[in-house]
Amino acid sequence: MKNAIKATVVAAGIAAAGLLGAGAASADTTPTLADGNYTLDIVHPIGGALAGPLTSVSATVTDGRLYVGPAEVPVTLQPSDDDGDGVADSAIVLFGGSTWGQLR
Repeated sequence: MKNAIKATVVAAGIAAAGLLGAGAASADTTPTLADGNYTLDIVHPIGGALAGPLTSVSATVTDGRLYVGPAEVPVTLQPSDDDGDGVADSAIVLFGGSTWGQLR
């Protein structure tokens, strides 16, 4: 009987810790990329940034959307806080699940 009580207490503790961890993990700490002008380095999706950019163009971010010239580019922006100050400094540009560039 004592082992059953210990097991129940341990299981309850693990469940409570899991719930606390889930709450902390679900808090959104990813910074958003500020609206403004950026340089978009376009990279090859296989070689990535290690191969260096294929080209660089001027780009604008407005409300989390990427624009090159007047055209909206249908990509996902993954902001990155490079210096740890809580503000996004750059973003990885994803298209179809592959990295196609970086905003800086």
